[in-house]
Amino acid sequence: MIGRKKIWAAVAAVLALTTAGCTSSSGSEKGAAAGSASDSHLNKVLKSHTLRVGVQTEAAPWGVRKSDGSYEGFDIDLANALGKALGAKVEFVPATNESRIPMLQADKADVIIASFTATNERAQQVAFSVPYASGGTLIAVAKNSGIQSYADLAGKSVSASRGSIGEQILKTQLPKANPALFNTFADSVQALKSGKVDALIENNVIVPDLVRTDPSIKILQGPVLNPSLMAIGIQQSDQIWLNYLNNFVRNYNVSGANEAATQKWLHQPMPDFLK
Repeated sequence: MIGRKKIWAAVAAVLALTTAGCTSSSGSEKGAAAGSASDSHLNKVLKSHTLRVGVQTEAAPWGVRKSDGSYEGFDIDLANALGKALGAKVEFVPATNESRIPMLQADKADVIIASFTATNERAQQVAFSVPYASGGTLIAVAKNSGIQSYADLAGKSVSASRGSIGEQILKTQLPKANPALFNTFADSVQALKSGKVDALIENNVIVPDLVRTDPSIKILQGPVLNPSLMAIGIQQSDQIWLNYLNNFVRNYNVSGANEAATQKWLHQPMPDFLK
């Protein structure tokens, strides 16, 4: 009988130590989770009531800064909707194709909303939300250039902005063309209009918009290059922020807000697979 009492006492002691260990571990895990939450950009935005958004300033219809300093475009509508959902004032930060990733890595923006194509290579450096738009790439040439196909670009100069998908396509799919790289999309366009280059490569929303405003330019016939998905970019290792943005984009996509913005700015229906 005494032996049994000793055994049960020993068991009880072990259980007590185990329970205490679990409680301690659980408390540590909760503390770590709380620390992660406090470090997240979501918590910082909610506390500061300010959302820093990296956007393009010369890439109609995605993002343009007007002469009065205000911004407009498809990405701008999305950024404003995100700010409203967070109860935060949107602070726009000018971004170029080349500066988007460095801006996130240097924490100069909470998000990048700048026709940011979610490629596998970029996803090794930044995190992407679920997509809010789809795109691809087209090539524009002067109507009197004599260039009729992608094959005719061999030996021709083609402008692209640094860090863009267009730059990658020139290297991988049109290696016989001569890339002419510029810091901004506006410089790339000006090079085509002034005759400094033979062609321009950009996404399949920007190029048609450019052609609509300049009758001397045409879209080079051929398939859309590199069909792609565009998403919100953020710093890596901020899962709480990413979870929120994924939830926001899904709701934006199904609410009708994305459909309205797509019709208004991109002049086309929102793809069904995004709904």
